[in-house]
Amino acid sequence: MKFQLRDSGLYCYSSEEWQRVGGWIEVIARTRLVDKRRGHGALLQWKNMDGVMLQEVVYARILNGENSRQVRELLVDTGYPLEPTNTSWSRLQRYLLEEMAKAQPATTVDRAGWHGSIFATSGWTIGEADEKHHFVGQLAASPVLQESGTLEEWQANVGRLCRGNPLAIFSVGVALAAPLLKHAEIENGAKHIVGNSSGGKSTLLQIAASIYSSPSFVRSWASTSNGLSAASAEHNDILLALDEIGLARPEDVDTAIYQIVNGTSKLRATITGELAGQACWRTLVLSTGEIWLSEVFQRLGKEVKAGQETRLVEIPVFGRYGAFDELHEFCSAQELVDALKSATRHYYGTLFRAWIECLTERGDELSIYAKGEVKRLTDQWTTPLMASQVVRVMRRFALISTALGLACRNYLLPWTEEESEQAVHQVADAWIKSRGHIFNKEEYRILLKLNEYMRSRRHSFAPIEKGRAEPPYEGFKRMVDGEKQLLVRKANFLQFFGLPTRYMREIEFLIQKDLLETNERSRGTLRVKVNGRFERFFALWPDRIRSYQNSLSDLDGLSQFPTLPSENSEVTENE
Repeated sequence: MKFQLRDSGLYCYSSEEWQRVGGWIEVIARTRLVDKRRGHGALLQWKNMDGVMLQEVVYARILNGENSRQVRELLVDTGYPLEPTNTSWSRLQRYLLEEMAKAQPATTVDRAGWHGSIFATSGWTIGEADEKHHFVGQLAASPVLQESGTLEEWQANVGRLCRGNPLAIFSVGVALAAPLLKHAEIENGAKHIVGNSSGGKSTLLQIAASIYSSPSFVRSWASTSNGLSAASAEHNDILLALDEIGLARPEDVDTAIYQIVNGTSKLRATITGELAGQACWRTLVLSTGEIWLSEVFQRLGKEVKAGQETRLVEIPVFGRYGAFDELHEFCSAQELVDALKSATRHYYGTLFRAWIECLTERGDELSIYAKGEVKRLTDQWTTPLMASQVVRVMRRFALISTALGLACRNYLLPWTEEESEQAVHQVADAWIKSRGHIFNKEEYRILLKLNEYMRSRRHSFAPIEKGRAEPPYEGFKRMVDGEKQLLVRKANFLQFFGLPTRYMREIEFLIQKDLLETNERSRGTLRVKVNGRFERFFALWPDRIRSYQNSLSDLDGLSQFPTLPSENSEVTENE
């Protein structure tokens, strides 16, 4: 069967004449997934009845299978002028299959984000590879990313008003940092901005969303955990903006925090009982709400776990005017908010494409740069006293600052690198001050209880020379090499501290800091001979405990750590 593609459409030679099959359509490429083993198909391009040029990848298993009518319905639904004859579809189907076999190969991707050196979205792909990459399902749903206006208009109408407002700059940074997760090799994370109603939180979310798309880019927390997982998969390597955590069911928040940040969907079985494929993603979440995570979990009668606190980092609103410090030419915070909301409805989406172009131009150097900057800032903003949970969060703050700095250096943002770093530093400082300490949550709980114990039980120890310590005594006290030591009976210690039967994870911190002595490492206890027989105690060093707690009394913020000077400050040569 012979085919001929003309400007007026596709023709087939039959019964000694050229008969029209339909409108103009061609196969641009023979496609398959990255592994070249699955997902074979064809990239079609056609012109509809309005003269609009459309593209879509169709799978060979559908085009050449029993469900080929799905391809026909797609074409007709988009306005392709298929001739109304009994043979038109079968001829078009044959033409497409023959052309697919002859076409140049190309790679298809079925989700947004990085695919090697290529960054793909449903609307465009940027980067260089051995062969072209095309997005599957471009016509299946409305695009996540949209554009309006120019980058210069966004800078003048949105970006300019972020200057002098640390939380606004930080929100832009979270949006820009999402595509850098892969190169910096940092895990997913969520930043949750908490404040009173009408404080500007939703406006911060709209500013971040304007990097990518229209205000509809912002999603609601009012969703099931499965729905939030599906949204996370759709936002692979891009920001996931979630508004008002108070609208979500507490049990969904409980599950979603782990699922979103862990980056994988639930395990599910197919109809045949086999394991279904899991969705995976990388994303940063920017969330807002009027309530804290602890308030959400109070409804469940549960406490917030340490892992949830490090995954969803709660940042209090701290501006002079709600979420803002600088009103620019406006007379009130409400006028500024109204101006920003209006601007984000008209200018959006252009910065993200320019940002990805900036990242892809750096190629292999991007990973080296991102890791180096994150390490530099993390080292600058942390001390050896900071616990691992805090350092993990600080690395994400460092990534946000890295993204902002690189964007400023390439003139994508209308403020300086110095202001970017100072803004992130201020937000990180607010987080630590709100947290109230720089310990792992479990360690901090033990320290608080230890402080309470030392205060309330300081007279409850008998000299070990007596050999007896009946109630109300907790145990014995003795001098070891001129230093006071308290021997607390194991049962009393576990009861006061509310420790489980398997308690080593909770007290390991005390042993590492030499605040608790042990000669039975697997138990954490000290075996001491009293009255001719051995007993087990928890051996505390009270002077060391007091000294350690006093040394940490001022470490509740980042103000003692250096950051870049402001543009107006003078720096001496010694500094």
